[in-house]
Amino acid sequence: MDAALSCFRRRGFHQATMQEICAEANISAGALYRYFSSKAEIIGAIAEDHRGEDDSAFVHAAETLGLIEAVAQAGERFFQKFAQGDGALIADICAEAIRDEAIAATLRAIDVKSVEMFIHAIRSAQERGEVDRSLDAKLAAETLFAAIEGIGLRRAFQRNTDPAQAAAQFRSLAQRFLRPSYE
Repeated sequence: MDAALSCFRRRGFHQATMQEICAEANISAGALYRYFSSKAEIIGAIAEDHRGEDDSAFVHAAETLGLIEAVAQAGERFFQKFAQGDGALIADICAEAIRDEAIAATLRAIDVKSVEMFIHAIRSAQERGEVDRSLDAKLAAETLFAAIEGIGLRRAFQRNTDPAQAAAQFRSLAQRFLRPSYE
């Protein structure tokens, strides 16, 4: 998957070929096709792997530092990936998902898991009084994902990929959005 990710970063998802991925990984096409039948499967596996790491970090932070800090740290991790060159790749994959239902279905399945995890964390934080109880947890989770992705994409096409600035922007938004209204 690392070889595929390197090719996708260098040439974009659509332009990278399975042959280039094989050359990058120093494996035969047969070996690659034993694990993945298409680039869509590879991107799904990469997305699942990255989201799994991010979700584990989020759960740990939510349990130990509180939801607002966990959300802010999730933003920091996301913006770091953008700064490391993944911004164009993420935009490329999203565009491809609009055209390719197989990629869209894979990404939706991954997204549903992460949104559900955020919903659960928001509800738990609401019970503790840490987050505004009037917020609809599902809408709040969807809004946070839209905000983080939107900030990342806007900053990427503006060529402003400073992860610290993006993280500060998202942290401020998340704090104001989630904080109980009586504070």
